[in-house]
Amino acid sequence: MKRSFRRLSIFSSTYLSHIVNSSNKINKGSYGFLCVQGLNFGSKKEKTDKETKKFRNLLKISGIRNDETEDNDNTNRKGKENVKRITNENNNVDYKSYDIKIEEIIKNFDIKLKKLLENTLTVDFFNNIVVTKDKKKYKLSDLSQVVIKSSKTIYFYPYIISDIQKIIHTLKVKDNTWNPTTPNDGQCILLQIPPLTNEVKLKKKKEAKDLLEKVKNDIRNIRHKIRDFIGKNIEGDEWKIEERNKLDNYIKNKVKNIENVYEKYTKNY
Repeated sequence: MKRSFRRLSIFSSTYLSHIVNSSNKINKGSYGFLCVQGLNFGSKKEKTDKETKKFRNLLKISGIRNDETEDNDNTNRKGKENVKRITNENNNVDYKSYDIKIEEIIKNFDIKLKKLLENTLTVDFFNNIVVTKDKKKYKLSDLSQVVIKSSKTIYFYPYIISDIQKIIHTLKVKDNTWNPTTPNDGQCILLQIPPLTNEVKLKKKKEAKDLLEKVKNDIRNIRHKIRDFIGKNIEGDEWKIEERNKLDNYIKNKVKNIENVYEKYTKNY
């Protein structure tokens, strides 16, 4: 109670006159008021603790919001990365199907050059020559056995001797440079393949060159198709430039492979 009175002394006597009488005793009915006024409503430490708690709550809320912001940023970043990855995958030309087509072109080119320039005559080649006999058409294999002694020497052994002249005539018609003959016994036909003349060689080399240009043109057509695909389907100028550069290198390598095939057959021809 003494503490309460000390604190009350700072107020004016007028303010306290209705509470304290002349004998310095508290008037009846005023004690409750003084108790309320005399209560300690919080020390500096308590006020500081309250402020600290409020501040911590603010930090906690702020921290949650920061975490949410960071999560959103991470999600957005991952989303952009996924979009970029999908875009990269879509912005690519699938060369597998084109590889199959081009390899088939190169394979056929190799076969044609070999047939044209190597001048290798096989048994199957002669067996499939058509011979006319008694107004009917027969395969040579039906009338004679073919034996290749070397690349320049071929023997034919007719099953019927009377068919020899028909076979000789057919061979001469097949190639006007051939001159088949019958040896002394007259039981077979001998064909000596003459060496190629310079004129014939030049003609064959020209045919080979024409084949090369035709194959290159086929490759160029494929290149145009891929460029059209890039222009219509690839998004973004940077991606288009990158794919076109990749296409140029791709076609360049394929053309080089074709030229290597050509060089293989014509180098020493």
